[in-house]
Amino acid sequence: MQEQKSILSRAFVVFIPLGLLTFAIFFKLISIQFIEGPELRERAEKEVIKEMRIEAERGNIYSADGKLLATSMPVYDLHFDPISVAEDLFYDELDDLCEQLAKFPGERSAAGWRTYLVQGRNKGKRYLALGEKLSYNQLQIVKAYPIFKEGKYSGGLVIEQENHRKMPLGKIAERTIGRERENFATGLEGAYASYLQGKDGQRLKQKISQGNWKPLYDLNEIEPVDGYDLVSTIDTRMQDIAHHALLEMLEYQEADHGCAVVMDVKTGAIKAIANLGRTDVGTYFEKRNYAVWESTEPGSTFKLASVLALFEDGYADLNTPVDTENGIFEYQGEKIKDSNGKGYGKTSLQVAFEKSSNVGIAKTVIDHYAENPQRFIDRLYSIGLDRELDLPIKGEGKARIPTVDDPDWSGISLPWISFGYETSFTPLQILSLYNAVANDGAMVKPRFLESVQEHGRTIKSLETEIINPSICSPETLQKLQVLLQGVVQNGTARTGANSVCTMAGKTGTCQLNYWKGGPREYQASFAGYFPADKPRYSCIVVVNKPLKDYYGSNVAFPVFQKIAEGIYRNTPQEVEPKNKTLLALLDPSNEGPKKLDESNMPNLMGENGAAWISIFENAGYTVRVTGAGRVFWQYPSPEAKLSKNQLIELKLQ
Repeated sequence: MQEQKSILSRAFVVFIPLGLLTFAIFFKLISIQFIEGPELRERAEKEVIKEMRIEAERGNIYSADGKLLATSMPVYDLHFDPISVAEDLFYDELDDLCEQLAKFPGERSAAGWRTYLVQGRNKGKRYLALGEKLSYNQLQIVKAYPIFKEGKYSGGLVIEQENHRKMPLGKIAERTIGRERENFATGLEGAYASYLQGKDGQRLKQKISQGNWKPLYDLNEIEPVDGYDLVSTIDTRMQDIAHHALLEMLEYQEADHGCAVVMDVKTGAIKAIANLGRTDVGTYFEKRNYAVWESTEPGSTFKLASVLALFEDGYADLNTPVDTENGIFEYQGEKIKDSNGKGYGKTSLQVAFEKSSNVGIAKTVIDHYAENPQRFIDRLYSIGLDRELDLPIKGEGKARIPTVDDPDWSGISLPWISFGYETSFTPLQILSLYNAVANDGAMVKPRFLESVQEHGRTIKSLETEIINPSICSPETLQKLQVLLQGVVQNGTARTGANSVCTMAGKTGTCQLNYWKGGPREYQASFAGYFPADKPRYSCIVVVNKPLKDYYGSNVAFPVFQKIAEGIYRNTPQEVEPKNKTLLALLDPSNEGPKKLDESNMPNLMGENGAAWISIFENAGYTVRVTGAGRVFWQYPSPEAKLSKNQLIELKLQ
């Protein structure tokens, strides 16, 4: 009896925990089924089936002349769901399918493909990899294969698309076009991403083996909306001219980097922008957008702002006398020097500007602003030079003109600012000043975009934005134009005096590490516009750290000249006759005089060469002619005085 009680006690000890465990399991099952069940089922469904994004196709970027600069090229990854294919269709056409698949590059033969697909079907796999990164043309070929041609439901072909950004014209204006990245986009790609990116769609995908996801096609699928296209201001012909002119000089000078920008005078449209940096092996590529980003001391190109201030405040004129002495002027214990090492003696402000005399400009500014240097700074600020251009492209460098309240202002700041030191500007900021002089005083904001389009239809046009409607008075503007033309005709850029098109501008040479000591490194520049008499384009060229020469006249101006001449020859010219008495001889219906009665050389650009030859020869001049057709180069230049034994040279094309 005692033994039975002992057995029962031990049984209770065993069965009570088992009973409690059973009850707990039963309670948990009830809880899962009726209490936690809905939430768990929803979570499980989300882990197996997800709503995933369908990437919208990014819009294209075109040049102003219709060339494709950037586009999204689709590539396709292909998978196969053999279970979705009817059994008779699968086995009837399997051999033909495998023969076709074997034609694609890869290791599998037709027999290898057959084994792979049959084993996958027998194991219930629904996401067999077929190929990746296929082009659109390759995709169309595969879609016509046996079985696959039955469509995405009956044929089992699973297609997944990715878009890769390509530049069909290669590296042209690469930094300005920019790059589209996951979290950051540069250039136009970043500035106008809201137009380009479109609106993504949605699609359900089911998780299958090995972490893969298979698309599920249903009525709730949302199709993506493709992005808009951009038409940029870039002209590929001008871009090619600017790129190669800059590259040639950079290679010759073994310079560190450089940029060249061409802007439409009236609209501010950037027609060409080249940014080239040197690699370790001596080649050049679009390394950074120097024209937008790099802010440095400009050197003598800033003298234009200084003389503008002098003219506007009524302190000086073109003929204001200046004593450049022997090219060295000591002020506040520092020596200001002219680059020629000997100065230009007693001369006029116009000559001092044309010859780029640091002494001449600095002494004139000191004479009138030393007692109130902030007045000079305020005048520069009134132009708008102290502000950035607020470009849509990210990364614009800071513009800086110090004031007398700044901690680094010193007794020599005034003269040093007058010839471009202690200030800081990007090439585009300096170009905007020169463009304003060419544009009757109106400073316009550089722009890179012409319009936004959808399937060839313009939905938004970008208008010209005025930064400052008038940087100075008309009287001052006229004097500035005379100065800039004089630089090319008589000054530091006089090698361009007899070019095929008239040019105006200013050279600049700046020692980059002037205040820091160490080895001397220079920046050469030229900013200006062309044609000088009727400006259509402004242009700036900056070459950083050239090795063989460093003067703006020898390094930057030749690039400017090549760009100007190249664009001029390839652009139809609107010629406005200046000597109507001479041109009237070309009109048979004219009853006026039939001989030359003017002593000035007319502007012959674009005129009929043969007609002018007879006019000059009948007047007793010797004429030397190259080519046939219309005049694209002449000597003497327009408005030059004609002497009795003058040789007239004409180049025709």
